[in-house]
Amino acid sequence: MTEQILVTGGAGFIGTHLCAALLDRGAQVTAVDNLSAGRLPALAELQRHDRFRLVEHDITVPLDWEAPLTAVVHLASPIGPAYVRDHPVSTLMAGSAGTVNALEIARRQRARIVLVSSAEVYGDPTVQPQPETYTGNTDPVGPMSGYQEAKRFLEAMATAYRREYDVNTGIIRPFNVYGPGMLPSDRRVVAAFAVQALAGQELVVNGPDAVRSLCYVDDFVAGLIAMMESHAPGPVNLGAGEGTAIGDLAKLVVATVGSGSVRTGATGNLGGAARCPDITLARDTLGWKPTTALEHGIRATVDDMRTAVDAQATVRFDVPSAWTTLLPGTPELHCRAASVGAALHWLTDTYPVLAPRLLSPQGQLVPWTNVYLDQDNVRDLNGMDTALTGEVTLTALPAMAGG
Repeated sequence: MTEQILVTGGAGFIGTHLCAALLDRGAQVTAVDNLSAGRLPALAELQRHDRFRLVEHDITVPLDWEAPLTAVVHLASPIGPAYVRDHPVSTLMAGSAGTVNALEIARRQRARIVLVSSAEVYGDPTVQPQPETYTGNTDPVGPMSGYQEAKRFLEAMATAYRREYDVNTGIIRPFNVYGPGMLPSDRRVVAAFAVQALAGQELVVNGPDAVRSLCYVDDFVAGLIAMMESHAPGPVNLGAGEGTAIGDLAKLVVATVGSGSVRTGATGNLGGAARCPDITLARDTLGWKPTTALEHGIRATVDDMRTAVDAQATVRFDVPSAWTTLLPGTPELHCRAASVGAALHWLTDTYPVLAPRLLSPQGQLVPWTNVYLDQDNVRDLNGMDTALTGEVTLTALPAMAGG
């Protein structure tokens, strides 16, 4: 009998890898995603498969799903420290309303559901490495509280549905998943280092001895599938049992790319707490452990990122002068991006004060601003998915007074 599997957030980085792996094992796969982060090239590849279906839907809104299901994997969530810090409301909504809606689908269909939490539930840990029994050191009103509390709610609600409604739930806590398919605009450490090194830039790091657990995406997906096949409630850590010093990671990326340099400085692009998982439970319960050497994973990621960077356009932004007065100094607004959505996300991530003037909390263009590619309103093209090549200018014009 063919497995019927629904993946929320299935158009994202981990989601596309998971969907591809499920298709490889013969499953019928439905990805539910609002595409607020854009369309990854891997999604187009998936859509050519006759056992794959994409449902464009925001999981914070209940989904009327009646077809039988074998399993649900709940991945849908905003990602990236910069984005979740600046968008705590939509982050909390994905972790609360989105989680409830995913659990309701599993409850109605009597399906196994695996919910993907985060190592952020451990906060700034006082225990190294972190076993699943460690309850964490978090600040409910801190800068990352929107994401941390969203994931803590996810775990609490999954546990509540198991206890009260007997739903077959399983909770996974991932640690720093990386690999091919990450967008160049991704601000997480591996992608950020790769983009800087490919541009021949200096990688500036704080605390070079700080440790990160880096889990290659194929290994992580194998763990997700093992959890889906089990009846374990979790939570279960999935990550590299041995951490990598950030300074060593930066040097490895530079050596792999063949350009760039590394400097330790008082400020840099490193942020977040040092975390490393105890993966004993994953070994004992799921028979899982990561098998991809860091050097191999970084090489595959860099090769893929090199292709993605080469395919990007050089984008210049022309925005109202009233907006530029809100920005520090007189910055030149330009970046490299492959789509309108990626370019606008770069602009609003870099200058959050512009975010409400351009993008809704769901990552779509706000109705009171138009964006033009040459003479064409991007709404009349493919919207945020409009592809960019060569050298282009994106012009932002308020659609009405006060914009």
